[in-house]
Amino acid sequence: MARPKKITKRGRTPKATAKSTRGKVKAKSANKAKTAKQSKSLQTITDNIIIRRPSPNPQPDIELINMITTDLHSIMEALDNFAANLRALDRIRHNGVGLKRLGFIEAAFRIAAKFPEYYPHWLSTAKFQADINLFNAIRELLDACRSLEEKAWNVNVESADMIYTNALEYYAQVQDAANRRIDSAESLYTELHDFFRGMGPKPKEEPTKKQLKRDFNALERGKKDGEISIKNISPKTTAGNREVIDETYKIKGAYKESDEGSITDA
Repeated sequence: MARPKKITKRGRTPKATAKSTRGKVKAKSANKAKTAKQSKSLQTITDNIIIRRPSPNPQPDIELINMITTDLHSIMEALDNFAANLRALDRIRHNGVGLKRLGFIEAAFRIAAKFPEYYPHWLSTAKFQADINLFNAIRELLDACRSLEEKAWNVNVESADMIYTNALEYYAQVQDAANRRIDSAESLYTELHDFFRGMGPKPKEEPTKKQLKRDFNALERGKKDGEISIKNISPKTTAGNREVIDETYKIKGAYKESDEGSITDA
């Protein structure tokens, strides 16, 4: 005789059906979470590619850069007749004008305008005023050139980052292909990898015995400035330790020798 079907109260689902339903709901939730995670990861990668470079500023046209360079060469040619060929020593010999000296010049011009009888024979109020106006105009030109240099340097930094990032992206693809043993990729990787060799800080090497002896003789004869100290720890239950410090300089000076030590009874 067949058993009657079990009737649940208040529309409740049997336990087996409830478990299967909960399993399906969990699977759907897990799939949705996985899909959302993959979409978020893809979006993160896309955003990193978009904002990889330091600035979203648009790139200038090459024609515009060439036109500005041509104009700057024309400006330099126009100023070439008035610019003296000054060396570093010549610039030191000329008087510069800072904030304090500029105040002195303005005070001298104000007083000279009231008492012109103290002018030398080659100077007048008109010439003094014209020289001040010329200095102010040239200073404005210099400020404009410095601002131009700063803007050009910013554009140069962005363009340099662009081409270096392009090279790194290509190098990463070549490296991946070389790791997967693709033909001709290993030779390309070897050629590009040589540019990254020896870029880290090099460890400091200890001086050799010949170098120590040569530096000691130079210090003793007063041909170098510096200090040589030797620290030694005799071995007890473990290995000993010895430290040698050699610091010498090329500037001549006095030599000072000092010995320090201690004796401990066993």
